[in-house]
Amino acid sequence: MHLRILNLPTRNRRKRYTIKGTPDGFGSQYQAVMSGIAYCEFMKYDYIHTPFVFLGHGENPAALTNFIGIPVGNTRDVDISEFRADPVHNSERPSVYYTENVRNILRNYYFSTAKPTIPPTDIVIHIRRGDVGAHAPDRFTSNTDYVAIIQMLKATYPNRTITIHSEGTLDDFKELAIEGVDFRLNDAVMTSFHSMVMANVLVTAKSSFSYAAAILNRNKVYYMPFWHNPLDDWTILRACSLAQSAT
Repeated sequence: MHLRILNLPTRNRRKRYTIKGTPDGFGSQYQAVMSGIAYCEFMKYDYIHTPFVFLGHGENPAALTNFIGIPVGNTRDVDISEFRADPVHNSERPSVYYTENVRNILRNYYFSTAKPTIPPTDIVIHIRRGDVGAHAPDRFTSNTDYVAIIQMLKATYPNRTITIHSEGTLDDFKELAIEGVDFRLNDAVMTSFHSMVMANVLVTAKSSFSYAAAILNRNKVYYMPFWHNPLDDWTILRACSLAQSAT
């Protein structure tokens, strides 16, 4: 818990709460902001938004602050400042906090600002690569597992296009060069994220980037298990079981 009490709240007014202060990438910091808004709705606090100051991976803080659409508030009178809302982040059942009302609040903010033009997004798979490889097994999912996931998707949704968003080159995904599978590699952050938000079917990675997109997505979400638990309406993927059943 990273809690910092800034001011004693004035009697008879709601506590004012903000999320600020990590060097992580966009997905991690946006998910932290989402957790703060969800926590405030649960606790009946007022959320005061602090803009992104620094984002990892060379991302543009000002542009991405505008992208998520949350109005920047006056943080001088904030009572509580945290890196993230741990009760939400660590919840066994985060849907207790991410109610449909909260998700609609986040969606309304998100869609209040301009979004990139993207091609139609039917099935989108996020594969985390870049700073995650086979040397980091807690965040890495192999191409073999993704072959099984693609087979499952093709059986469940025949004749529908699958788009993979990731980093790297086509040589990194040779096993996934299957008919009906397209690749969008190294796209701009906003383009990749918005494609996931708008997907008719979204397959998340072990990543806050696609987890945050899944919170905004109104359609079908397949969730890849990692340390942030799924929302109630998501379908849990067991990649290793899928791979075994495909052999």
